[in-house]
Order: sequence, then structure tokens, then C-alpha cells
Amino acid sequence: MQHSFESSDLHKQAINAALDSNWKLAIKLNKQIIKTNPQNVDALNRQAKAYIETGKTNLAKKYYSKALSVDPYNPIAQKNLKIIKSFKSKKSKRCKSTTQDVDNKLSSETCIRSKLCPSLFLQEPGKTKIVSLIKIAEPQKLISTFSGMKVEMVIKNRKITITDLNGNYLGVLPDDINHQLLRLSKGGNKYELFVKAVRINTLSVIIKETFRSKRFRNQPSFLELSSSNIKSDT
Repeated sequence: MQHSFESSDLHKQAINAALDSNWKLAIKLNKQIIKTNPQNVDALNRQAKAYIETGKTNLAKKYYSKALSVDPYNPIAQKNLKIIKSFKSKKSKRCKSTTQDVDNKLSSETCIRSKLCPSLFLQEPGKTKIVSLIKIAEPQKLISTFSGMKVEMVIKNRKITITDLNGNYLGVLPDDINHQLLRLSKGGNKYELFVKAVRINTLSVIIKETFRSKRFRNQPSFLELSSSNIKSDT
């Protein structure tokens, strides 16, 4: 029983380390888990991702391969090994691919990591708002998100769901923001969303108005910025 509790705690620590982008600690913790249980597919995939983030693509390939040896149909390992092989086979085509290209492609596991620009998080009164999502995805599924990652609003049944660019569920908007953006979006406004901060059981996004329809030309998308939300996410 004691061993089970310790294993569970180590698993949580490894997830937290990944969510905090503490990759050196993540490697250390996942290594301990794998040593005890070499067939732990989640730990093998996390270890591969941690090596990607530290620029060690060959080690990442090794651990994704190990994951597939345990679970031949594991979608994360399958997809990322395919990306690694794709980049390596196209090194001489179009532009020279480097290890960093592979790292950037894999870092989110769902979309290419773009260079973070400080202006991304600049607050424009009436046009931007930081929102903490509710009913967010499980911690294991949040590992692939990062600050600055672009996400999508999906409107369905009067509910706005937030997904990554591959359609993977991340969370939903709180009711007040949900109703507001439904009305404005249906009226012609357009928005872009990016991840502001991610922690275990917490995910906040920054919503930016990119186009305001004539119908709402004198109406800001957001009446005020939530300073409390900003503080809580920094």
C-alpha cells in the first residue's frame, strides 16, 4: 500500500513538473517511475516530451519507441515518432531542418510552437481579457499545452468550448463570458485565443478581439480587464 501511495505521488509530481516546464525535474521524476515500472506508457511519453523540450530529440525517439513497444497503438507516441521521421527525411528539401525544427514541431504535441512575442500578452482595454476556463481537461491532457499556444473557440449548442488546433478538448468558458462572446461572434466579431498560463487543474486564456463588426462599432467586447485574474495567473 505504501508503495502505491509513493508511486501515485511521484506521478503527480512528474505531471506538475511538466506543467511548470521544469523539464530537468520532469526527466528525473519520470526516470524514477520508469525504473520501478518500465512499462508505464504515460511516463515514457512524458519522458520523451521532456527530452524534446531540452533539445535531445534522439532520446525522445528512444522513449517514444519504448512506449510503442508496450502499447503499439499509442496515438501520442505514433504521431510524434512520425513527425521526427518526417523532419529527418526532409532535411534537404525546401529549407534545412534542424533538431530545433523537430523540437518546435513536437513541443505542443498538437501544433507548432511559435516564437513567443511579448506583445501577445499586452492588454488593450475593451479588446482583450484573461479568462480562467472551467471544466478543464485532465492534467495528463494539459501537458501538451504551453504559454502562448494558439487555441480555438468552438461554438456548439450555445456553449463555447476551447480546443487546441487539432480539436482536442481543453475546457469551456465561464457562463458570463460564454453568453457575451456568443452574441458578439454571431454578430460578426472575430477573436483569437492563446494560452496565458497552465497549471495542474488550472488553465487560463487571453482572448483578443481581432475584428469588430459595424453592428458593434461603438461597443467594446470587454468592459474591463480583470486585474484579479491577471494577478492569479502570474
